[in-house]
Amino acid sequence: MLFTVAAAGSRTFPELLASQAADRVILGTFLAAALLFAVFALIHAIRKPRHAPPALPLPASGEAPAVPSSEGPPPLPSPDPYVPPWSLSAAPLEPATGPARIFQYFKVPTHPYRWIDLLFIGLVFLIFSGLTAGSGGADAKQMSIEEKYRPEILVTSMFFQFAIMGIACAFMTRRIPQAEWLGLRWRQWWLAFIIAPATVFFMWISMAVLQVSGWNGWLEQALGIESLQESVKLLQEAKDPVVVALMAIAAVIVAPIAEEVVFRGYLYPAAKHFCGPVGGILFSSLVFAAAHGNVVAIAPLFLLAVLLCLIYEFTGSIWANISVHFLFNAATVAIQLLFRYGVLDMPSS
Repeated sequence: MLFTVAAAGSRTFPELLASQAADRVILGTFLAAALLFAVFALIHAIRKPRHAPPALPLPASGEAPAVPSSEGPPPLPSPDPYVPPWSLSAAPLEPATGPARIFQYFKVPTHPYRWIDLLFIGLVFLIFSGLTAGSGGADAKQMSIEEKYRPEILVTSMFFQFAIMGIACAFMTRRIPQAEWLGLRWRQWWLAFIIAPATVFFMWISMAVLQVSGWNGWLEQALGIESLQESVKLLQEAKDPVVVALMAIAAVIVAPIAEEVVFRGYLYPAAKHFCGPVGGILFSSLVFAAAHGNVVAIAPLFLLAVLLCLIYEFTGSIWANISVHFLFNAATVAIQLLFRYGVLDMPSS
């Protein structure tokens, strides 16, 4: 997504409508995300309980407040000192049944979010959809890879990512401490050394299945596109070592931190507040996948985003997400650099 920002050009609205099939698929993914958000938000609002417990009747002036009548005196506390007082009257909660049982283990809170977050959700959505749409203009496509990703453009895109992250953090600062919001005091940090390799390995298997099944090839032929992402292509072909170094820094350091805070730290739980967990996962994952601006990568990136949302829920810490994102990007960068310098042979298409 850093590279979508770097490649953004200017297009008028009619030119946007007349864009090629790949651009329409990406824009359609954004529109699908917005539609899902609206549908799940409506369902969540309808199902959300609105009634409050009946209030006691207000007493007249000088009278004692009315209390529910009962036969006989209230029951005395249990003589057993080991029975907590609240267990005498509180009825046990009914356990969730079916697939909803998984939500019991979710740890990401939604209480800090308010109606004003709808505006910021919309702003984030419009920023990334607009930048992704603008990156596919005719002028941008005619530019060489070196012209698109000059050092100053890459630095600007990294600054932009951190700026969006900073705005999201500032938006939440007065509501909840940052460490509590993002789960920065993760006591089970050692789980990252298990979660990250397992997730990356699963993603590699999934991407291999898509390739072997012919899905990627069908998309290339049907839409007349190239499956290789421009960021990967740049790592392979860029002649300027400064560009290669900046691209590696952007992918390995900037993207894991900035994207996880924005998409999983803010966008997902904010959407979850309005849409519920399922709607929040689908919406934020579709936006994340489409924001990278590559049609062939939408499916695997959507899957990765769903996994990252679940990892965030089960661990309660953004550190787990950053570790997965870091390892996924770092492995990609390392492999491409090994291809670039001839350590590994490039597989034939």
